[in-house]
Amino acid sequence: MPSKSLILLAAVLVVFSASLSSQQPSKTTVAASESSWQAAIKARREQLIRQNGPGTDAPLRSQLLAMRDKDQAIRGFAGGKQVSGMTPDMIAKMPATDAELTQELKQIVDQKGWPTIPLVGIDASNAAMLVLTHSADHAWQAKLLPQLEQLADAGRIDASQLALVIDKKLIAEGKLQRYGTQFKFVNGEMAMYGVEDPGGLDRIRARALLPPIDVYKQMLSQMYHLKAGNAIVSPTPPMHQ
Repeated sequence: MPSKSLILLAAVLVVFSASLSSQQPSKTTVAASESSWQAAIKARREQLIRQNGPGTDAPLRSQLLAMRDKDQAIRGFAGGKQVSGMTPDMIAKMPATDAELTQELKQIVDQKGWPTIPLVGIDASNAAMLVLTHSADHAWQAKLLPQLEQLADAGRIDASQLALVIDKKLIAEGKLQRYGTQFKFVNGEMAMYGVEDPGGLDRIRARALLPPIDVYKQMLSQMYHLKAGNAIVSPTPPMHQ
């Protein structure tokens, strides 16, 4: 069992993104609401691909996709599917893997700038965001965030992936998250960190082309075989504050 302080991150949306290509919706979601949000996200993805193309840097695309696979393997995922549970050995090795991938991404950004969709294609661009989301270097995340928000506004990166980075940064700062992407293990269940606007959460998520929060909880429960309940936990302010 992962540490109770472990924040659930981007794996669920990586799997969801992979499912869009095959268009195989979850059997446990409500069909009436499912069609609208899935169609919106799929249409936005196709729009970004049409707008930006497949990417011009094939070697970098391959490197980033390999980084994504390494990030996911240590979390028990392969090919967009969960293939194993989280073992104590995997949990122990995860920080070192994330640190290694962070350093590799830093070198890429220093040499070529942020991997945008026009540069590497949508899947590799999202792979870069996945590595950033799992990075423990919160200062670097904060430094990149203004640039990433500009790129998202310009349609050069996937804004739904950026939501994860924003939420993780807010939680790391001891603040309420915005999109409800971050959960914590508490007493054998998953509890969501508090959000800025609980009543408007689904509306905010929809603007970022994220699934409704109830659907997201179902996805988490299916992947981690734990209930994602209605409990809310407060983020912990950084120790130096």
